[in-house]
Amino acid sequence: MYFTNAMFNSQYVNPNYYNQRRDLIRQYHAQQDSEVIKAAHAMSDLCNAVKKMDEQHQQEAFFACLEVMAKEFQWRAD
Repeated sequence: MYFTNAMFNSQYVNPNYYNQRRDLIRQYHAQQDSEVIKAAHAMSDLCNAVKKMDEQHQQEAFFACLEVMAKEFQWRAD
C-alpha cells in the first residue's frame, strides 16, 4: 500500500507523465498487433500460392522461403 501511495500520489508525481507513458505503451502494442495481423495475412497469401503448385515445387518453395527467413534473421549453421 505504501509503494502504491508513494508511486502514484499526485502530490509527488505528475499524473500526466504516467498517462502519457500508458498511452505510448498502448500505441506500441496496437502497432505490434497490427504487424502480427499483416504477417498472418501474408502467410495465408503464401499458402494459397503454394497450393497451386505440384508437390515438387511446393517443396522447392518451402526451402526457398526457409532460406529467405534464414537470411533475414541472420541464422547461422554452426
